[in-house]
Amino acid sequence: MTSDDFPSSLSGRLIEIAKVLGAISIIVGFFGGAWSVTYGPLRDLLDQWEEIQTDIADLQVRMAQVQGEDRVIREVAGLTYVAEPVYQGERIVFNFVAERTRLGEKCTLRYSQPIFTDMLNVPTPGERRQAARQISDNPTPLRPGYTPPINLRPGRVTVYLILAYTCDGKEVFDQTSTAAFELLEGPRP
Repeated sequence: MTSDDFPSSLSGRLIEIAKVLGAISIIVGFFGGAWSVTYGPLRDLLDQWEEIQTDIADLQVRMAQVQGEDRVIREVAGLTYVAEPVYQGERIVFNFVAERTRLGEKCTLRYSQPIFTDMLNVPTPGERRQAARQISDNPTPLRPGYTPPINLRPGRVTVYLILAYTCDGKEVFDQTSTAAFELLEGPRP
């Protein structure tokens, strides 16, 4: 409308009414949209979307843990054991099969530290061993040998290895599964 007079022709009146209705619809649409985002159903949908994104991120973290991707190495289940018989004063052979994960690709194994536990349930560290070789990207059988501490009592003993790595300049620790064996009174007959 270019003047203060309302048009007298039918087409002019329809155009003016359409302009007024358009302005009203924009105002109603703005307030309706603002309501739906802040208090209405769209807000609920956005909240649900955020929860779904959080749940997916948690699921990815759990899947990485289940698949062993949050560790430097992944062991093949059921292949960790100590060769028996073991007598006091003898070295044990700790057998396990492991491979590097994507997280461990840039890591260098520095040393391994066995932790023994006897019937008194007191963790006792064994001799630290420097890394003789690196674990590869494929399942690799490993057989490091360790001498149990002299204060371990004969009977059922468990052992696991703490593995120390250097990853991108940081020290990172991982550990193997626990293996149990029978420590017999020594020396061997």
